[in-house]
Amino acid sequence: MSLFKKLSALHWPLLLPFLALLIAGVAYSIWWVTLGDRIEEELQAWQIEQATKGINVNWENVERGGFPYRLEMKLAKPSAELTNGRQPLTWSADTLNAQTLAYNLDHVIVDAPGAHTVRYTESRDGTEQEVTLNLLAETFWASLVFEEKDSERIAFDLAGLNLNRTMVMHEITRAAGEATADRLQLHARPTPRQQASTTAPETGTLSYDAALQVENITWQGMGDTLWTGSHLQSLEAQMRLSGIPADILKDEEKIAAKAFASGTKLSISEFKLIWGPVDMTGYGEMTLDAQGRPEGQFRTSVGNLPALVDALVTAEIMSRQSANLAFAGLTALSNLQGEESGRVRLPVAMKDGVLFLGPVAAGRLKPLL
Repeated sequence: MSLFKKLSALHWPLLLPFLALLIAGVAYSIWWVTLGDRIEEELQAWQIEQATKGINVNWENVERGGFPYRLEMKLAKPSAELTNGRQPLTWSADTLNAQTLAYNLDHVIVDAPGAHTVRYTESRDGTEQEVTLNLLAETFWASLVFEEKDSERIAFDLAGLNLNRTMVMHEITRAAGEATADRLQLHARPTPRQQASTTAPETGTLSYDAALQVENITWQGMGDTLWTGSHLQSLEAQMRLSGIPADILKDEEKIAAKAFASGTKLSISEFKLIWGPVDMTGYGEMTLDAQGRPEGQFRTSVGNLPALVDALVTAEIMSRQSANLAFAGLTALSNLQGEESGRVRLPVAMKDGVLFLGPVAAGRLKPLL
């Protein structure tokens, strides 16, 4: 039997589904490769664009992976250098992996586990010194979702963090602090326009909603230790940052002044904080004064009152007698207001560079920027 007769004898209707799958597979493979080429081209174009802004971004090479379910771009030895500021700032990492589904480019997941290094220069006592931050992360994960034009959701999840800081001054290197954290989580997105218009009506300003969660941060040698101690057990906060000037990062020496002039405001609808003797929940608002110091008021509920009083007395912020009298009065008032047993309603205020816990001046506030 000739080859033509053999082919004509085949049951083609039975083979059509398999041929369709084969053609679809080939088409998808071509699409996957083409998409990878396009992303690499866009990466190079973005690299050139950043250079015009004073940000030098580099990597050793790019590898592709994840076929067929996803498209993964692996950047070896990525780095970035900011040269448009008062002092240069550099960042580098072991690797950075970005992946997306080939049929859904609106969701990108970035993974950068391992070592990260940040270097910058700062002035201390009139002397320039080089600072190096070495960060090691078990989990360094980020997610970016594009919901609509000029709107996106971003999330960070960092776990198992170890940070070491060193400083070099007069060619002498010294250890200058270390910190650890079990977990840092941040979710943020632009405020919906119909809501942003009521909170930041000024033209040329931005507004963001965010949720923050922190678990077990411990540090030492990172500067003066506050009376609350160097172990922050947990922090959860739902917040909105509004009235941010769109050009706030153009001049780093004027960030605080621009924020003050534009009425940049941090509104916290709910927070829970456990930090040493402080067990506090509440809500409130904060802005920056003309010197870049926090200014605002919070309504809070405070527990673990005996430990708080002991810490204030130990720090010599107030005498034992004054502390007992002050908080006894607040406790009586709180009970009349219906606060649950063991907790006290305590107003917290920040004014003229001073932090007030109720009637107590609990510390000085330094400029944040």
